[in-house]
Amino acid sequence: MKSDKEPPAEFGPAYDIDSATLKKHRRAARGGLAGMSRGEIVEYANAVEAAVLAKQKSQLARAGEVMPAPHCASGTWHTTGAAIHKAMQQKQRAALLACPAQIRRERTPKQWADMYAEAMADKRKREAESMRVAA
Repeated sequence: MKSDKEPPAEFGPAYDIDSATLKKHRRAARGGLAGMSRGEIVEYANAVEAAVLAKQKSQLARAGEVMPAPHCASGTWHTTGAAIHKAMQQKQRAALLACPAQIRRERTPKQWADMYAEAMADKRKREAESMRVAA
């Protein structure tokens, strides 16, 4: 016969993560998640996520040095002139393709409205001229 003092069996895998917040929520969840409110369950899930991320961060820090960045203008480890030239071309092409999007993001709503008004005025002017020439 089982003793009343035995801790309940754990469901699911036992993880080697721990934090003060996680311990608090585990104590509250001993009777099962059904006895907890929706907000408490969300807090428990957030505590588990934070503990897992902290564990991953500490393990990553212990994994060793991060590979240093190359000291080449191309941003690569290429050593031949042709490879460096190709990498620089790709880098410049990417920068040129990103330029219009960057300019658009920097525009204010007032600038967009002014540009639209100017374009519509120009369109009406061209339409009036075409009607005048056609007549």
